[in-house]
Amino acid sequence: MRGDDPRDVLWSAGCEIRILDFLPAPEPPMLSDDDPLAEFDLPPEVMSSTFEHAISDAASIAHERGHAVAAQLQRKLKGSIVEYGFSGLVTAHLRSGAVAHCGGPSVGWRLTVEREPGAEAKTVDADLAPGETDTKVIVERLAKALKRW
Repeated sequence: MRGDDPRDVLWSAGCEIRILDFLPAPEPPMLSDDDPLAEFDLPPEVMSSTFEHAISDAASIAHERGHAVAAQLQRKLKGSIVEYGFSGLVTAHLRSGAVAHCGGPSVGWRLTVEREPGAEAKTVDADLAPGETDTKVIVERLAKALKRW
């Protein structure tokens, strides 16, 4: 015997040992007839259109959220002018003269404030998660952060 390997018993008995005998058998490939989703396969031109619609729908939702945040923030910040621009930014011209830029729904609600237009921008922590989607939470936290300016 060559050692403590259990295959040594087989070897000494004159049996042929093949490493494949000790490997698990591979699973047979799934045939297309066995695929429960095969009937839902769409041609590439339809799939690309489907993805375009999904992207378009997500962009529309984010755009509408931006408008809703700007409108509600306008009500909260008396004497200020709040607008939502095409680039996805919420801009607030505060009563104090400061200008605040908020990243909007597409870039994560990052908030910067300039004491006066053209001054150095300071990043303000509004305690908002970048992916926050609850309009009420977004407005409350932005308003709270901006009322200090």
